[in-house]
Amino acid sequence: RWTSYKNENQNFPEGYMTLVGEGVHEALEKGITVLEPGCGRARHVVEMARRYPNSSFTAFDIDEEAIELNKADAGKLGIDNVTFVTGDFCNMKPEWSNSFDYVMIFDCMHDLPQPAVAMKGLKGVLKENGVVTMLDIDTSSDMVTQTKNPISAVLYNISLHHCMSVSLSSGGEGLGACWGVELAQQMLGEAGWQEGEVRVIRGQIPNHAVYVMTKGNGLK
Repeated sequence: RWTSYKNENQNFPEGYMTLVGEGVHEALEKGITVLEPGCGRARHVVEMARRYPNSSFTAFDIDEEAIELNKADAGKLGIDNVTFVTGDFCNMKPEWSNSFDYVMIFDCMHDLPQPAVAMKGLKGVLKENGVVTMLDIDTSSDMVTQTKNPISAVLYNISLHHCMSVSLSSGGEGLGACWGVELAQQMLGEAGWQEGEVRVIRGQIPNHAVYVMTKGNGLK
């Protein structure tokens, strides 16, 4: 996770929000509504809520225990601009329709049982003008190309023993961490994101790519 080991060097969250552009950092400063699907133990959203107190955050995960722990931790830290709820990324809550200015996703899309369904739901929860950012592993979908990367053995090992297993255990597609930028872009297109709405940032975060999806006029 970015916030586990990159905060000091990369200045998360401000450094990350400045990197993705599209007016996200400036909008967060003024105050917007933000959704984080698959928040896990909330390391990202807690840092965001601290840095951007004018914005309101909703974070969800399918793990009920994690959500209860997150609520307790936020209370201890005095953070009151985050709401934690149990939810399924592949089945977004109907009441969230057209509700958020910004959706942030960190390293979880490739673990989902039905990532294509999750991708289709992203536009629906955004307001008329909004932004989605998706941080994920930067690999090629072509195995021959990918194996030229010296850390490929590590990535494939992690993908096989964790990422693919998490998805397959739920009857999912089992994309895994090495699904690749080419497949990710193809799936985003099939989910309704047009070519001009998707931008990919590579080479700025070690072993990661950032997909920036803009709906309408974005947040500029």
